[in-house]
Amino acid sequence: MKKKVLAIAIVVLLVAVGVFAAAEEEGAVTLGTSIRTLTNPYQANYKVGGDMFAEEVGLEHDVLTCEGSSEKQLNDIKALVAKTGGNVAFMVDPNEAPNVVPIGKALEDAGVYWVSWWNKPADVNVWDYDTWVSHIAFDGISAGEYTAEQLFESFGGEGKIIALQGMLANSIAQDRFVGLNNILAKYPGVEMVAYEAADWDRNIAYEKTKSMLVANPDIKGVWAANDNMALGALEALRSEGLAGTVLVTGIDGVSEIFEAIQNGEAAATVYNDSKYQAGIALAIALAAKNGELDVAAMPKSQRQFFADALNVNAANVDEVVNVYVNGTPEYNFTDLFASWSRAME
Repeated sequence: MKKKVLAIAIVVLLVAVGVFAAAEEEGAVTLGTSIRTLTNPYQANYKVGGDMFAEEVGLEHDVLTCEGSSEKQLNDIKALVAKTGGNVAFMVDPNEAPNVVPIGKALEDAGVYWVSWWNKPADVNVWDYDTWVSHIAFDGISAGEYTAEQLFESFGGEGKIIALQGMLANSIAQDRFVGLNNILAKYPGVEMVAYEAADWDRNIAYEKTKSMLVANPDIKGVWAANDNMALGALEALRSEGLAGTVLVTGIDGVSEIFEAIQNGEAAATVYNDSKYQAGIALAIALAAKNGELDVAAMPKSQRQFFADALNVNAANVDEVVNVYVNGTPEYNFTDLFASWSRAME
């Protein structure tokens, strides 16, 4: 009888240990990063930065890629919320600006804290939501202006250009194109003879550039709304023997565009540190989930804001490569609101 009681007690103890272990495992927050793809080097660094932060705080990090499907992005976010029982904090780079509203509603309904990067309709405000902690972007207009001016100056401000837009439903693509047009208005000697949307994609940019070159073989430069498309355009120029004579510009700061600047094939880019982007976004979302941030009491300047970017051209590209490509800066993910430039209107 005593042996039977002892055996039952052991079984009960083992079950209890298992329950407590499971409860402890279930208590750990999952960090979720929802992005477009890992084939784009810029977006691939979201995973690197998210992994860095996850390792720092000892949590699991799940990366969801939608591969250009807004429907898939929303469904994948919902699936991770269901899998974790809502015990997740998100960083989201919405595939398209309109996708923000259904994502926001789904996460609000689930009580999940999240931070978005880049895409948001202008008439949608973060402070109208309880669990949407912050929306962060880099100023697309100033980035488009900087790269356009650098491109125009590379050929003396007189000549024809072609341009590659990002996804037309992306607010950042729209802003960067506004920046290009702002500088075109200041350079009457520069004419934009053609432009196409290449959806941030290198292969599409290659094909679009090849097509535009047929009708415009005498261009002096190619402006692209991101580096991935600039690199596709550069391949098209190389195939025509025009690389180095006709320069490209991009935005994001991937390692290949730095090499192109060093080789005299690109005029400029704007470096947006996507490793830091992912890490700090997850840090802000996690702080809100853990009660370290009172979201309702946060000033609007911490709910929607522009982070600082780094303009890169031939004058500083070697230094940028040494710091960000050959090395990795010491990121401080505890200083949650260190990298502002100004509040977003």
